[in-house]
Amino acid sequence: MRPLRLVLILLLLIVVPLSMVSGSGTWGVVAAWGAEGNGAGEFSGPYGIAVDESKEMIYIVDESNHRVQVFDSNGTFQAMWGEPGYDAAGEFNHPTDIAVAPSGSVYVVDNYNHRVQAFDRNGEFLALFGSYGTGDGEFNLPTGIAIDAAGDVYVTDLNNCRVQKFTADGTFINAWGSEGSGPGEFMNAEGIAAGPDGSIYVADTRNNRTQKFDSSGTFLLEWGHSGDREGEFIYPIDIAADANGNVYVTDWGNNRIQVFDASGTFLSAWGANGTGPGQFNGPTGIAVDAAGNVYVTEWAANRVQKFSSSATLVPTTSTPTGTATAPLGCAALGGVVLAMLFHAGLKRK
Repeated sequence: MRPLRLVLILLLLIVVPLSMVSGSGTWGVVAAWGAEGNGAGEFSGPYGIAVDESKEMIYIVDESNHRVQVFDSNGTFQAMWGEPGYDAAGEFNHPTDIAVAPSGSVYVVDNYNHRVQAFDRNGEFLALFGSYGTGDGEFNLPTGIAIDAAGDVYVTDLNNCRVQKFTADGTFINAWGSEGSGPGEFMNAEGIAAGPDGSIYVADTRNNRTQKFDSSGTFLLEWGHSGDREGEFIYPIDIAADANGNVYVTDWGNNRIQVFDASGTFLSAWGANGTGPGQFNGPTGIAVDAAGNVYVTEWAANRVQKFSSSATLVPTTSTPTGTATAPLGCAALGGVVLAMLFHAGLKRK
Protein backbone atom coordinates (compact mmCIF):
# COMPACT_ATOMS: atom_id res chain seq x y z
CA MET A 1 0.00 0.00 0.00
CA ARG A 2 1.33 3.46 -0.83
CA PRO A 3 2.29 5.52 2.29
CA LEU A 4 0.07 8.47 1.31
CA ARG A 5 -2.97 6.25 1.01
CA LEU A 6 -2.26 4.62 4.36
CA VAL A 7 -1.97 8.00 6.09
CA LEU A 8 -5.18 9.25 4.49
CA ILE A 9 -7.05 6.11 5.43
CA LEU A 10 -5.94 6.28 9.04
CA LEU A 11 -6.93 9.94 9.25
CA LEU A 12 -10.17 9.85 7.30
CA LEU A 13 -11.91 6.57 8.16
CA ILE A 14 -14.34 5.81 10.95
CA VAL A 15 -16.57 2.86 11.66
CA VAL A 16 -20.24 3.72 11.12
CA PRO A 17 -22.74 1.51 13.00
CA LEU A 18 -26.40 1.59 12.11
CA SER A 19 -29.53 -0.45 12.56
CA MET A 20 -32.29 0.51 10.19
CA VAL A 21 -35.48 -1.11 8.96
CA SER A 22 -38.21 1.33 8.04
CA GLY A 23 -40.91 2.20 5.57
CA SER A 24 -43.55 -0.09 4.14
CA GLY A 25 -42.88 -3.77 3.44
CA THR A 26 -40.30 -6.20 4.75
CA TRP A 27 -37.22 -7.64 3.08
CA GLY A 28 -35.78 -11.04 3.91
CA VAL A 29 -32.74 -13.00 2.79
CA VAL A 30 -33.53 -15.91 0.47
CA ALA A 31 -29.93 -16.76 -0.44
CA ALA A 32 -26.41 -15.69 0.46
CA TRP A 33 -23.02 -16.85 -0.71
CA GLY A 34 -19.33 -16.05 -0.69
CA ALA A 35 -16.27 -16.00 1.54
CA GLU A 36 -12.86 -14.38 1.34
CA GLY A 37 -10.47 -16.08 -1.05
CA ASN A 38 -9.53 -16.60 -4.67
CA GLY A 39 -11.22 -19.91 -5.40
CA ALA A 40 -14.43 -20.45 -7.33
CA GLY A 41 -17.27 -18.69 -5.51
CA GLU A 42 -14.88 -16.82 -3.22
CA PHE A 43 -14.25 -13.09 -3.39
CA SER A 44 -11.73 -10.39 -2.66
CA GLY A 45 -13.88 -7.28 -2.80
CA PRO A 46 -17.02 -8.12 -4.81
CA TYR A 47 -18.15 -4.88 -6.38
CA GLY A 48 -20.60 -4.41 -9.26
CA ILE A 49 -23.36 -6.92 -9.98
CA ALA A 50 -25.73 -7.49 -12.89
CA VAL A 51 -28.61 -9.82 -13.77
CA ASP A 52 -28.95 -11.63 -17.10
CA GLU A 53 -32.70 -12.17 -17.18
CA SER A 54 -32.78 -14.41 -20.26
CA LYS A 55 -30.37 -16.91 -18.71
CA GLU A 56 -31.26 -16.28 -15.05
CA MET A 57 -27.59 -15.69 -14.28
CA ILE A 58 -25.84 -13.26 -11.95
CA TYR A 59 -22.56 -11.61 -12.97
CA ILE A 60 -20.27 -10.18 -10.29
CA VAL A 61 -17.00 -8.28 -10.65
CA ASP A 62 -14.54 -9.68 -8.13
CA GLU A 63 -12.53 -6.49 -7.86
CA SER A 64 -9.29 -7.41 -6.12
CA ASN A 65 -9.19 -10.86 -7.77
CA HIS A 66 -9.37 -9.03 -11.13
CA ARG A 67 -12.07 -11.26 -12.59
CA VAL A 68 -15.75 -11.81 -13.30
CA GLN A 69 -17.70 -14.62 -11.63
CA VAL A 70 -21.02 -16.03 -12.83
CA PHE A 71 -23.66 -17.67 -10.62
CA ASP A 72 -27.21 -18.87 -10.99
CA SER A 73 -29.88 -16.87 -9.19
CA ASN A 74 -29.46 -18.96 -6.02
CA GLY A 75 -25.71 -18.45 -5.82
CA THR A 76 -24.43 -21.68 -7.37
CA PHE A 77 -21.12 -21.03 -9.11
CA GLN A 78 -21.17 -21.40 -12.90
CA ALA A 79 -18.05 -19.84 -14.43
CA MET A 80 -15.39 -17.16 -14.15
CA TRP A 81 -13.03 -15.29 -16.43
CA GLY A 82 -10.31 -12.65 -16.31
CA GLU A 83 -6.84 -12.26 -14.83
CA PRO A 84 -4.68 -9.36 -13.60
CA GLY A 85 -3.13 -7.26 -16.34
CA TYR A 86 -2.73 -3.85 -17.88
CA ASP A 87 -2.99 -4.14 -21.65
CA ALA A 88 -4.29 -7.37 -23.13
CA ALA A 89 -7.92 -8.09 -23.91
CA GLY A 90 -9.59 -9.96 -21.07
CA GLU A 91 -7.15 -8.70 -18.45
CA PHE A 92 -8.41 -6.48 -15.63
CA ASN A 93 -6.90 -3.98 -13.24
CA HIS A 94 -9.47 -3.71 -10.44
CA PRO A 95 -12.79 -3.94 -12.33
CA THR A 96 -15.63 -2.13 -10.56
CA ASP A 97 -18.92 -2.61 -12.40
CA ILE A 98 -20.73 -4.78 -14.92
CA ALA A 99 -23.86 -4.61 -17.06
CA VAL A 100 -25.70 -6.92 -19.46
CA ALA A 101 -26.94 -5.46 -22.74
CA PRO A 102 -30.24 -6.40 -24.44
CA SER A 103 -28.10 -8.30 -26.96
CA GLY A 104 -26.63 -10.44 -24.18
CA SER A 105 -23.19 -8.86 -24.34
CA VAL A 106 -21.56 -8.28 -20.96
CA TYR A 107 -19.75 -4.97 -20.36
CA VAL A 108 -17.12 -4.64 -17.62
CA VAL A 109 -15.64 -1.40 -16.28
CA ASP A 110 -11.88 -1.95 -16.07
CA ASN A 111 -11.27 0.80 -13.52
CA TYR A 112 -7.50 1.25 -13.23
CA ASN A 113 -7.01 0.47 -16.94
CA HIS A 114 -9.38 3.34 -17.77
CA ARG A 115 -11.44 1.33 -20.24
CA VAL A 116 -14.57 -0.74 -20.77
CA GLN A 117 -14.41 -4.30 -22.10
CA ALA A 118 -17.24 -6.25 -23.73
CA PHE A 119 -17.64 -10.04 -23.70
CA ASP A 120 -20.19 -12.61 -24.73
CA ARG A 121 -22.03 -14.59 -22.05
CA ASN A 122 -19.26 -17.20 -22.00
CA GLY A 123 -16.55 -14.66 -21.30
CA GLU A 124 -15.18 -14.54 -24.84
CA PHE A 125 -13.72 -11.11 -25.54
CA LEU A 126 -15.62 -8.96 -28.06
CA ALA A 127 -14.33 -5.39 -27.92
CA LEU A 128 -12.98 -2.62 -25.73
CA PHE A 129 -13.04 1.16 -25.70
CA GLY A 130 -11.47 3.94 -23.68
CA SER A 131 -8.05 5.08 -22.54
CA TYR A 132 -6.67 7.45 -19.92
CA GLY A 133 -7.45 11.14 -20.45
CA THR A 134 -10.02 13.92 -20.34
CA GLY A 135 -11.22 13.95 -23.95
CA ASP A 136 -14.35 12.45 -25.44
CA GLY A 137 -14.28 8.69 -24.91
CA GLU A 138 -11.33 8.89 -22.51
CA PHE A 139 -11.55 8.09 -18.80
CA ASN A 140 -9.96 8.86 -15.46
CA LEU A 141 -11.14 5.99 -13.26
CA PRO A 142 -14.39 4.87 -14.94
CA THR A 143 -16.45 3.28 -12.19
CA GLY A 144 -20.14 2.60 -12.88
CA ILE A 145 -21.96 1.37 -15.98
CA ALA A 146 -25.56 1.10 -17.14
CA ILE A 147 -27.18 0.07 -20.42
CA ASP A 148 -30.61 1.29 -21.52
CA ALA A 149 -33.27 -0.59 -23.49
CA ALA A 150 -31.84 0.73 -26.77
CA GLY A 151 -28.42 -0.71 -25.95
CA ASP A 152 -26.70 2.63 -25.33
CA VAL A 153 -23.98 2.52 -22.68
CA TYR A 154 -23.54 5.04 -19.84
CA VAL A 155 -20.32 5.21 -17.80
CA THR A 156 -19.52 7.29 -14.73
CA ASP A 157 -16.08 8.86 -15.28
CA LEU A 158 -15.22 9.36 -11.63
CA ASN A 159 -12.17 11.62 -11.61
CA ASN A 160 -13.42 13.59 -14.62
CA CYS A 161 -16.67 14.27 -12.70
CA ARG A 162 -18.92 13.35 -15.60
CA VAL A 163 -21.07 10.73 -17.28
CA GLN A 164 -20.24 9.58 -20.80
CA LYS A 165 -22.71 7.96 -23.20
CA PHE A 166 -21.72 5.54 -25.97
CA THR A 167 -23.32 3.34 -28.59
CA ALA A 168 -23.15 -0.41 -28.08
CA ASP A 169 -19.90 -0.57 -30.07
CA GLY A 170 -18.23 2.11 -27.94
CA THR A 171 -18.74 5.11 -30.23
CA PHE A 172 -18.91 8.29 -28.15
CA ILE A 173 -22.31 10.06 -28.18
CA ASN A 174 -22.14 12.78 -25.54
CA ALA A 175 -21.07 13.62 -21.99
CA TRP A 176 -22.34 15.74 -19.14
CA GLY A 177 -21.24 16.90 -15.72
CA SER A 178 -18.44 18.82 -14.05
CA GLU A 179 -16.99 19.04 -10.55
CA GLY A 180 -19.28 20.62 -7.97
CA SER A 181 -22.42 20.30 -5.91
CA GLY A 182 -24.97 22.04 -8.11
CA PRO A 183 -27.58 20.37 -10.33
CA GLY A 184 -25.82 18.20 -12.90
CA GLU A 185 -22.47 18.49 -11.13
CA PHE A 186 -20.69 15.59 -9.44
CA MET A 187 -18.26 14.83 -6.67
CA ASN A 188 -17.03 11.30 -7.36
CA ALA A 189 -20.16 9.84 -8.92
CA GLU A 190 -19.93 6.04 -8.80
CA GLY A 191 -23.09 4.04 -9.51
CA ILE A 192 -25.43 4.57 -12.45
CA ALA A 193 -28.70 2.97 -13.56
CA ALA A 194 -31.15 3.24 -16.44
CA GLY A 195 -34.84 3.28 -15.53
CA PRO A 196 -37.56 1.57 -17.59
CA ASP A 197 -38.58 4.94 -19.06
CA GLY A 198 -35.02 5.74 -20.14
CA SER A 199 -34.23 8.01 -17.20
CA ILE A 200 -30.66 7.85 -15.90
CA TYR A 201 -29.96 7.79 -12.16
CA VAL A 202 -26.52 8.55 -10.71
CA ALA A 203 -25.24 7.91 -7.20
CA ASP A 204 -23.35 11.17 -6.58
CA THR A 205 -21.19 9.67 -3.87
CA ARG A 206 -19.37 12.54 -2.16
CA ASN A 207 -22.38 14.84 -2.52
CA ASN A 208 -24.45 12.20 -0.68
CA ARG A 209 -27.32 12.38 -3.12
CA THR A 210 -28.98 10.80 -6.14
CA GLN A 211 -29.40 12.74 -9.38
CA LYS A 212 -31.85 11.96 -12.18
CA PHE A 213 -31.36 12.88 -15.86
CA ASP A 214 -33.02 12.15 -19.15
CA SER A 215 -31.13 9.97 -21.61
CA SER A 216 -29.40 13.01 -23.15
CA GLY A 217 -28.08 14.23 -19.81
CA THR A 218 -30.62 16.94 -19.08
CA PHE A 219 -30.93 17.35 -15.31
CA LEU A 220 -34.38 16.46 -13.95
CA LEU A 221 -34.19 16.29 -10.15
CA GLU A 222 -32.09 15.30 -7.15
CA TRP A 223 -32.64 14.01 -3.63
CA GLY A 224 -30.62 13.26 -0.54
CA HIS A 225 -27.94 14.83 1.63
CA SER A 226 -25.56 13.67 4.33
CA GLY A 227 -27.15 11.90 7.29
CA ASP A 228 -28.66 8.69 8.62
CA ARG A 229 -32.38 9.44 8.44
CA GLU A 230 -34.80 8.34 5.74
CA GLY A 231 -33.66 9.70 2.38
CA GLU A 232 -30.23 10.70 3.69
CA PHE A 233 -26.96 9.04 2.73
CA ILE A 234 -23.39 8.50 3.83
CA TYR A 235 -21.52 7.72 0.62
CA PRO A 236 -24.08 6.06 -1.65
CA ILE A 237 -22.09 3.74 -3.90
CA ASP A 238 -24.43 2.02 -6.36
CA ILE A 239 -27.94 2.34 -7.70
CA ALA A 240 -30.47 0.15 -9.53
CA ALA A 241 -33.96 0.59 -10.96
CA ASP A 242 -36.68 -2.06 -11.12
CA ALA A 243 -39.35 -2.66 -13.76
CA ASN A 244 -41.76 -0.33 -11.93
CA GLY A 245 -39.29 2.54 -11.89
CA ASN A 246 -38.42 2.26 -8.21
CA VAL A 247 -34.82 3.12 -7.35
CA TYR A 248 -32.57 1.17 -4.96
CA VAL A 249 -29.43 2.71 -3.45
CA THR A 250 -26.60 1.08 -1.50
CA ASP A 251 -26.08 3.52 1.38
CA TRP A 252 -22.57 2.31 2.15
CA GLY A 253 -21.70 4.36 5.22
CA ASN A 254 -25.08 3.64 6.83
CA ASN A 255 -24.91 -0.10 6.02
CA ARG A 256 -28.38 -0.19 4.51
CA ILE A 257 -30.39 -0.22 1.30
CA GLN A 258 -32.86 2.59 0.61
CA VAL A 259 -35.72 2.43 -1.88
CA PHE A 260 -37.42 5.40 -3.58
CA ASP A 261 -39.98 5.94 -6.28
CA ALA A 262 -38.98 7.58 -9.56
CA SER A 263 -39.59 11.04 -8.05
CA GLY A 264 -37.26 10.43 -5.12
CA THR A 265 -39.98 9.81 -2.54
CA PHE A 266 -38.71 7.48 0.18
CA LEU A 267 -40.42 4.08 0.22
CA SER A 268 -38.45 1.78 2.51
CA ALA A 269 -35.04 0.85 3.90
CA TRP A 270 -33.43 -2.16 5.46
CA GLY A 271 -30.08 -3.13 6.89
CA ALA A 272 -27.84 -2.89 9.94
CA ASN A 273 -24.13 -2.94 10.63
CA GLY A 274 -23.14 -6.57 11.02
CA THR A 275 -22.55 -9.92 9.37
CA GLY A 276 -25.84 -11.69 10.04
CA PRO A 277 -28.66 -12.25 7.54
CA GLY A 278 -29.98 -8.90 6.35
CA GLN A 279 -27.08 -7.02 7.91
CA PHE A 280 -24.34 -5.36 5.88
CA ASN A 281 -20.60 -4.88 6.11
CA GLY A 282 -19.93 -2.48 3.26
CA PRO A 283 -22.91 -2.82 0.87
CA THR A 284 -21.56 -1.92 -2.53
CA GLY A 285 -23.17 -3.20 -5.74
CA ILE A 286 -26.89 -3.71 -6.28
CA ALA A 287 -29.12 -5.26 -8.94
CA VAL A 288 -32.83 -6.11 -9.21
CA ASP A 289 -34.26 -8.95 -11.29
CA ALA A 290 -37.60 -9.05 -13.13
CA ALA A 291 -39.29 -10.74 -10.17
CA GLY A 292 -38.24 -7.93 -7.84
CA ASN A 293 -35.50 -9.84 -6.02
CA VAL A 294 -32.63 -7.62 -4.91
CA TYR A 295 -28.98 -8.71 -4.99
CA VAL A 296 -26.37 -6.84 -2.92
CA THR A 297 -22.59 -7.30 -2.87
CA GLU A 298 -20.65 -6.55 0.30
CA TRP A 299 -17.13 -5.42 -0.53
CA ALA A 300 -15.79 -5.73 3.02
CA ALA A 301 -17.66 -8.95 3.89
CA ASN A 302 -16.89 -10.78 0.63
CA ARG A 303 -20.40 -12.06 0.13
CA VAL A 304 -23.61 -11.55 -1.83
CA GLN A 305 -27.10 -11.48 -0.34
CA LYS A 306 -30.34 -12.00 -2.25
CA PHE A 307 -33.50 -10.42 -0.84
CA SER A 308 -37.21 -10.82 -1.44
CA SER A 309 -39.86 -8.41 -0.21
CA SER A 310 -41.93 -11.28 1.20
CA ALA A 311 -39.31 -13.62 2.63
CA THR A 312 -38.30 -14.90 6.04
CA LEU A 313 -34.70 -14.44 7.10
CA VAL A 314 -32.55 -17.53 6.54
CA PRO A 315 -28.95 -18.26 7.59
CA THR A 316 -26.14 -17.24 5.28
CA THR A 317 -24.05 -19.93 3.58
CA SER A 318 -20.69 -18.64 4.80
CA THR A 319 -19.13 -16.62 7.57
CA PRO A 320 -17.97 -13.30 6.13
CA THR A 321 -15.22 -11.27 7.73
CA GLY A 322 -14.13 -7.66 7.63
CA THR A 323 -15.16 -4.26 8.89
CA ALA A 324 -17.05 -1.70 6.87
CA THR A 325 -15.81 1.83 7.23
CA ALA A 326 -16.79 5.11 5.64
CA PRO A 327 -14.47 7.91 4.52
CA LEU A 328 -15.06 11.29 6.10
CA GLY A 329 -13.49 13.16 3.23
CA CYS A 330 -11.71 12.87 -0.07
CA ALA A 331 -8.30 14.26 -0.97
CA ALA A 332 -8.07 15.33 -4.60
CA LEU A 333 -4.30 14.90 -4.71
CA GLY A 334 -3.14 13.52 -8.01
CA GLY A 335 -6.09 11.18 -8.32
CA VAL A 336 -6.12 10.01 -4.70
CA VAL A 337 -9.89 10.22 -4.42
CA LEU A 338 -12.67 8.27 -2.81
CA ALA A 339 -12.46 5.41 -5.28
CA MET A 340 -8.76 4.86 -4.65
CA LEU A 341 -9.12 5.15 -0.89
CA PHE A 342 -12.06 2.79 -0.88
CA HIS A 343 -10.82 0.30 -3.45
CA ALA A 344 -7.15 0.26 -2.53
CA GLY A 345 -7.02 1.37 1.06
CA LEU A 346 -9.18 -0.94 3.11
CA LYS A 347 -7.75 -4.30 2.19
CA ARG A 348 -5.35 -4.06 -0.72
CA LYS A 349 -1.71 -4.70 0.05
